[in-house]
Amino acid sequence: MMDYLDVKRDDINYMHLYGDATKLMENAARQLSDFVRKTFVPGSRICAVCGTGNNAGDGIAALENLRGDYDVSAVLVKGKGSLKTDEAKWAIKRYKGRVSGIRSLKQELAGSDIILDCMFGVGISGEPREPYAKAIEQINKSGKKIVSIDVPSGLGTKRSVMPDYTVTFTDVKKGMAPENSGDITVCDIGIPESVRKYAGPGDMVYYTRPDPSSHKGMNGSLSIIGGWEYYGSSVIAALGANAMAIDLVKIYTTPLNYEIIATYSPFIIVRNIAKLGNNWKEDALRGTALLIGPGLGISDEAQKDVKQMLGKAKMPIIVDADGIKLMSDKISWTRGRNMIFTPHRREFEILTGLDANEENAVKFAEKHSVVIVLKGVRDIVTDGSRTIYVEGGNVRMTMGGTGDLLAGLISAMASRNIDPFRSAVMGAYINKKIAERAFSSKSYWYSIDDMIDAVPGFMKESANWA
Repeated sequence: MMDYLDVKRDDINYMHLYGDATKLMENAARQLSDFVRKTFVPGSRICAVCGTGNNAGDGIAALENLRGDYDVSAVLVKGKGSLKTDEAKWAIKRYKGRVSGIRSLKQELAGSDIILDCMFGVGISGEPREPYAKAIEQINKSGKKIVSIDVPSGLGTKRSVMPDYTVTFTDVKKGMAPENSGDITVCDIGIPESVRKYAGPGDMVYYTRPDPSSHKGMNGSLSIIGGWEYYGSSVIAALGANAMAIDLVKIYTTPLNYEIIATYSPFIIVRNIAKLGNNWKEDALRGTALLIGPGLGISDEAQKDVKQMLGKAKMPIIVDADGIKLMSDKISWTRGRNMIFTPHRREFEILTGLDANEENAVKFAEKHSVVIVLKGVRDIVTDGSRTIYVEGGNVRMTMGGTGDLLAGLISAMASRNIDPFRSAVMGAYINKKIAERAFSSKSYWYSIDDMIDAVPGFMKESANWA
């Protein structure tokens, strides 16, 4: 079952690969017109009530396919010239049938046998406004056979079209049921497997923007347990998370490296766990996500503290580097936890005792209800039921620190209450793309700092895509 963001994700990734979605509209129109021919007798009068986007384009393109066998007309609710997308404009340009506006709706409905509802697709925000509210009311009162395209317009609101049939594409959409969508037919419109299987700019639609009314801590508060033996890893993870514009980043470390870590950035809060005493774990658990492992070491004390924290943690937990080693024989600790593991090949083998490949990553993730990010030239992100490949980057990513940066990026996403699987995919995608940007600027001589510096610009562009 898909929701609005899933559909938008696929659309953006398709257009990124193929330039536009005209081919998908052609396929959708063909499936819709085939459905009409199988369901209704030739010569029937069909009125498509259209919005301004690709949902309208699907309906208009279907009308052109049906024209000649059926008496067709299109009503553009917002008037001629209101179509917004390139694909919808393509559809209206090739359409040779009747076109009218909202003033003709009542008359067109009265003279029709079949109504195509193509005003809204998925993702409507709020209740339908005028003139759509009036159009929905008139369609429902018409007494004619109603076919909704993809989803009934207004689905999920108090005022929605109540169709006899819904022809939906790729998969059933969230919230659809026979009670609100009539007989549901799912059609394949030819979205290639590569669009669904590989990460692209569309995956950034799952990033949540800050609520204008939010206050400190509501947009992410990350606690990092690391730097106990090696300070650099924890700093890189923290700087990466901070570049993602979350509210708070805290590193909980030992006296050994506290002073060194504390000098790196005034935007990172560094806590000396020796001074906090037994309260440091409770303090760390006040965050909205927990990253365990960068530079942590594998001492008995670290293992004891990690186990205690996992027993109490309610937030998403990201486990990287030494955290993975500490849990290699303690997999039972993951039970019931919202966890993401980010191993490279050797770490995966240490964690699981299995060969590092996609099949084993999927099986392990499914068995233990965790997300695995198996790092490599092509990252494999899986939660056992969903798997996405993340390609890109360059050979310079073999330098130390890119994994720590990845852990910080993923943790920042998870701290914003984003689904763990989507957090992992986005973090891996960002990590590869900022490496490409750094390489284009400095070739083989870029550093981790260059990657971190590239994060804000990349995120700004991603917001525009999504």
